Amino acid sequence: MACTASMAQNKKHPTFRTAIPRDSIRLSDPCILADDETRTYYMTGTGGLLWKSKDLDRWDGPYIVAETDPDSWMGHKPQIWAAELHKYKGKYYYFATFTNDSILIGNYRGNDIPRRACHVLESDRPEGPYRPMKDKVYLPANVPTLDGTLWEDTDGKPYMIYCGEWLQNWNGTIEKIALKTDLSGTTGKSEVLFRASDSPWSRETGTDKPNRVTDGPWLFRTGTGRLGMLWTSWIEDVYTQGVAYSESGTLEGPWIQETEPITPPNYGHGMLFKDFNGRWLMSVHSHNNDNGRYIRIPQLFEVDLSGDKLKLGRRLCTSEQNMGAYLFVFFSDPTHSLFMATSRDGYTFTAVNDGQPIISGDTIAEQRGIRDPHIYRGPDGAFYLAMTDLHIFAQREGIRETEWERDGKQYGWGNNRGLVLMKSHDLIHWTHSNIRVDKAYPDKFGDIGCAWAPETIYDPQAGKMMIYFTMRHGNGRSTLYYAYTDNDFTQLTSEPKQLFEYPDPKIQILDADISLLPDGRACMMYVAQENPGGIRMAISNNGNVTGPYRYIDKWIDFEPGACEAPNVWKRIGEDKWVVMYDIFSIQPHNFGFCETSDFKHFTNLGHFNEGAMKAVNFISPKHGTVIQITPAEADALEAYWKQH
Repeated sequence: MACTASMAQNKKHPTFRTAIPRDSIRLSDPCILADDETRTYYMTGTGGLLWKSKDLDRWDGPYIVAETDPDSWMGHKPQIWAAELHKYKGKYYYFATFTNDSILIGNYRGNDIPRRACHVLESDRPEGPYRPMKDKVYLPANVPTLDGTLWEDTDGKPYMIYCGEWLQNWNGTIEKIALKTDLSGTTGKSEVLFRASDSPWSRETGTDKPNRVTDGPWLFRTGTGRLGMLWTSWIEDVYTQGVAYSESGTLEGPWIQETEPITPPNYGHGMLFKDFNGRWLMSVHSHNNDNGRYIRIPQLFEVDLSGDKLKLGRRLCTSEQNMGAYLFVFFSDPTHSLFMATSRDGYTFTAVNDGQPIISGDTIAEQRGIRDPHIYRGPDGAFYLAMTDLHIFAQREGIRETEWERDGKQYGWGNNRGLVLMKSHDLIHWTHSNIRVDKAYPDKFGDIGCAWAPETIYDPQAGKMMIYFTMRHGNGRSTLYYAYTDNDFTQLTSEPKQLFEYPDPKIQILDADISLLPDGRACMMYVAQENPGGIRMAISNNGNVTGPYRYIDKWIDFEPGACEAPNVWKRIGEDKWVVMYDIFSIQPHNFGFCETSDFKHFTNLGHFNEGAMKAVNFISPKHGTVIQITPAEADALEAYWKQH
């Protein structure tokens, strides 16, 4: 959990990136300052690093902003936990927990207790640098404290609210201590507001006793003026956030605990802020245990403070706060061209351009036909469109003299070697490139029998756009590969590597579709050509889009016959994901849909125009993708194709 991030000692700067999706950042205890002067959001937390954003969705960073004093008790490389930014009387303050493992202050029940304490740094700017003030101690040296936050009470005085760590007394506390008017130090003695044992909802593992941990206090007032406090503990092994309210309306309390947690399981260490649109939000981290390795991701919930109690609203998924429409891209066998359809509700889709192609395959592909279009919004906000360069009816259409470009016995059905890559910032004007995998890497892939169904995703670990697709050598077994592309989306920049191996080496796999899940894992839907072929799922527990992926022995689709081309897309404002797939085994050809909230249980939604999902002015779409777009993007796309 703890990273060492001090500027004082020749620290190597972590890899800096721009436009990082929030769900690609790994961060515990996220705290967001919405600074009105700069109209910028600043996010920090455990690790002592800082990210900046204009929209709460895409973030630049990380920046190192905390300068500690190596001659103080913190030493040369202190751990930094639960950093917070506060603006107070025209200056900016950095509240954080610092730990020096080389200094032990005691031992309790066999646990060594390191020197750990809340401390405050200051700066004239929200982005820092933040430097220590006069008082080098703040809190007593013989007591482990953590998660300090700032609160100005009804008496007009500033206070630090913090946790007395459970390691020393096996019953953590939430305490207050008065601060000097310039926050340069503390005054007086601390007072306990409540203890971990006061919790009615937390539990030690395997017992009925309250958990010993107090974590992450944050104070707020409701619309009626009631004083409340968020704080976090555990229900057995589940990280959970509760809330308490002060009967007196002041820090003096008494503090009355709510009987139930305020957030869903495995969300915690919350804080509240108002965004630039006047909306109250709660920042927390999700907490997923992956075989003992914790994956923590910043998450946002809407909250309602208008009444007497805080009410938790919907969770905001990355990119969702501005989304209000959907875009469906697909192709058709008769045209081998690109189509687009829009929807406002995610159920009824209407094709633009009166159901006619928007880009003709014979204008962009070497084989004069495209298949398998996939669209993705990258971290730069641009749209990335990847397609298979292949025309399976080219002989019939008079485009070539043979059924396939090469000998079908040697290279198999539909043999091709190329992909079509396009990029746009408005869904209307596109750059265009053709790549040939065999020419890019002739030594290893000069004999490929196919390059099908390319899809793209941003790899936050590599900081690059990744393309992944189905490929086979000669007429052998098809499998899944991945490579990276340049920023302009015009060429491959790395040799393709195998993405996933099916447990049965005799089975062909194809048509991968990767999604990042809210809990930090990566999910890959794909096709296994068993009898009949259908949709399978694999999971990367470490969240890396390149895997390794763990095989899940479960069929996802609801079809008695064969289907292919899975695509996963999320419903806006809901914790629901749709799995869409191409059912080529039925006549007339159609798409199937199922829905999930946990990627464990799936509900059948039927087919287009045979259930909840509707296709208004098109029939028999093939191998499609759905993404979220803004209402303005949908309006502009529809208006353009009404005029052209």
